Amino acid sequence: MDKTRKFAIGVVCVVTALMLVPSPVEAQDQAGIAGTVRDSGGLVLPGVTVEVTSDSLLAPRAGVSDGAGNYAVQQLPPGIYTITFTLGGFGTLQTEGIVLEGAFVADIDASMTVGGIAETVNVTGEAPLVDVRSTRQQNVLPADRVNVLPGAASIFQAAQYVPGVVIGGPYGSRPELHGSDAADGLPSLDGIQTGGQLQGRSEWSGGVGTVTNEAIVTEVVFDISSQNAEYAQSGMRTNVVPKSGGNNFSYNFFATGTRARFQSDNQSQALKDQGFEFAPTAFSYSLNPAIGGPIVENKLWFYASMLQGKSMNYILDKFFDPDEPSSPSGLGDDLRAYNHNRQYQQTIRITYQASLRNKLTFNIIRELSKGDRAMPAGVFGDIGPESAYSYNTPDYLMSARWTAPVTNSLLLEADFAYQKADVNTDPVDHGGQKRMQIEDVATGAVSSSSFQNHHNNDFHHRANASLSYVTGSHNFKTGLMFVKNNTSLSYTPPGEIFSGYAFNGWPIGIMVGVNGNAKSNINMNCDCGLYVQDAYTMDRLTVNGGFRFDWFNNSVPGGTREAGYWAPALTLPNPIIENVPNWKNYSGRGGAAFDLFGDGSTAIKVSAGRYVEYHGTGLTQGFNPVNAYSLDWRSWTDLNWDGTALNADGTPQFAEVGPSNNPNFGTGTIQDTLDPDAPRSTNWEFSAGIERQLADGWSISGMWHRRSYGNMRWFDNLNTSAADWSQAGVWTGPTSSVLPQSAQGVEVPIYVTADDYDVLGGNDLLTKATENWRTWNGFEVILDGELPRGGFMTGSFTMGTSTTRSCQSGVFENPNSLRFCETSTPYRP
Repeated sequence: MDKTRKFAIGVVCVVTALMLVPSPVEAQDQAGIAGTVRDSGGLVLPGVTVEVTSDSLLAPRAGVSDGAGNYAVQQLPPGIYTITFTLGGFGTLQTEGIVLEGAFVADIDASMTVGGIAETVNVTGEAPLVDVRSTRQQNVLPADRVNVLPGAASIFQAAQYVPGVVIGGPYGSRPELHGSDAADGLPSLDGIQTGGQLQGRSEWSGGVGTVTNEAIVTEVVFDISSQNAEYAQSGMRTNVVPKSGGNNFSYNFFATGTRARFQSDNQSQALKDQGFEFAPTAFSYSLNPAIGGPIVENKLWFYASMLQGKSMNYILDKFFDPDEPSSPSGLGDDLRAYNHNRQYQQTIRITYQASLRNKLTFNIIRELSKGDRAMPAGVFGDIGPESAYSYNTPDYLMSARWTAPVTNSLLLEADFAYQKADVNTDPVDHGGQKRMQIEDVATGAVSSSSFQNHHNNDFHHRANASLSYVTGSHNFKTGLMFVKNNTSLSYTPPGEIFSGYAFNGWPIGIMVGVNGNAKSNINMNCDCGLYVQDAYTMDRLTVNGGFRFDWFNNSVPGGTREAGYWAPALTLPNPIIENVPNWKNYSGRGGAAFDLFGDGSTAIKVSAGRYVEYHGTGLTQGFNPVNAYSLDWRSWTDLNWDGTALNADGTPQFAEVGPSNNPNFGTGTIQDTLDPDAPRSTNWEFSAGIERQLADGWSISGMWHRRSYGNMRWFDNLNTSAADWSQAGVWTGPTSSVLPQSAQGVEVPIYVTADDYDVLGGNDLLTKATENWRTWNGFEVILDGELPRGGFMTGSFTMGTSTTRSCQSGVFENPNSLRFCETSTPYRP
């Protein structure tokens, strides 16, 4: 065995050993090649053997043209392909240089002539850019673009390069496109869904893939519209496709770094004179080596990579106090506050061609993000350095995928993944002192310590299986997916005190909690789906349709909570609650693509599909008795004027804390109820347009999109109704020339409640909001092309309008809120 191979096997062993602690997999759509084979007279040729080869494949893939002369070879990884056509009595035809990316289906027609068996005709030509067989729309960043565009290798940053995308959602981390919900924009790594497992639609909690490893990226694929029946959601999906190694050894090393002196700011002297400041990065660096190649040529490949990154960032207008125990030592004269961030990742990917028709792929990823002195100002208040916190998010992912082209037409696939994702936060160390957070409601300042003392654990299992039957005219696929998940959350602040509150420094109250060591658990029993779909090609027209069934079921397991400082012990049955929720949905998809001129250069496309919203465990947490009335507001009298209700050992100063006024505190009484008929929100997506290849490497598209949301939910307080309100009068608006005619002297009725109106919360029903809906309409033009010397460009124009009706909102059915419950925005970019 040569030295290089020994070294490669050694690297595999070392990296694998580093990751012997184990996350989810989705069926990953890949590209394909399809077309029609004819003889020189234009007659279709059935029975032609079509063989596809590439450096991206361990073994060739093959197909056979059907009775209509059509052929198709599907599920091909990204790469450059050669396709060979053979038929007895005809000369062999070979087409080279076919570039495949994402799920693009290249339309390659062939014209074979009668000739000798040894005769081979090589054909090269313009690479197809228009997928004339699919309505699905994708945007792909190949490796050469990923390597030069800042942030393009990151699951959460790459979306900024997609035309029309708005980055939204919690913490500005998820993409919105064509009126989609940010929460439905699910990120994936090699088809493995990452992030968002721990929470619901409004929260984000990391997951494998949050660390950017540029060395492993082959391409980044964005599904932007018309997704097929394999997927439940319609938001923009982002998938980072990793490298797999090959028959040749390859080595990569990416290194980046900067210091404060290499940074500049665009502040003029006039702004500086007004007090505007600039907080630079003290330092930042990343080291990212990778190696890949054969362990056994044409049989066993590997690709391994490591990443280490560190950074330190100054925080604007924040300064350490040298006398504060939590301040770092050795500050000297520079008291600027800062935070430290560290990222690590190790990954190994093994590809094994077990036999001619059986391929196995294994992935192991270990990832860790750590941070010290995090101060998220603007999210939790104006946080001082002593109220910073540290975070630690170890993530592990193990997955396996089996692919078996049983025949030239039948393809079987199965995959499994296990992911463990943790999120841990702790206050900064105060020299051994136990402190509680103080929030001043008058100034918004947060001082003394941090309430961030959470420990979240997520265990995620996912399995998929599918069967594809591909002929030249049909592309049939059916499959199932199964997801199971367990989420637990514990919260352990000193003295079980969540926070103290003051008004301009004067103590006014305190928030205490139950024993946080008792974990709040949620079980996702089944996020499951069954689907069937087919695409049928008739000459230049391809019609596709699909049907999907989704079942989403969560429950709350029971357990025991020990007595704490403020609440008694609690024992709950197992399970506490089942079917929260228990949703079953049926969805249909359909569309058509027409090759306008028959040359693969222009396609007219239309599509329509119904989708369901994404959910994790966040909605179920709201109905968990462990969480119900788990916090209690009490008065706080700082008797010894020490600015805290804690003793030095972290136990409460009970004499300073008033009694509870909430009889339900700590009892496990459920505040809210889920209506069994409350639906899972759905949306319909429609699109129509045209795509055109202008020249070699250049294409343009124009599309119309519409999205319509329905089956929404709202909390209805059952103790109230619209009859509790009566009209007290009418307010007449002013008449002024500056107002539009429609607003001149407008009359607005005013509604009030009776003087003795008194409603207690806690009897809220989450049910269907029959009055609520939302729509988005817009159009988009995209121009994409290649420039000389490896350059490229993308230009786009997107314009849309939205209308939102939320007339059922809030819990008290206040008719005054109905005045502006329907809003519309004009067409705008």
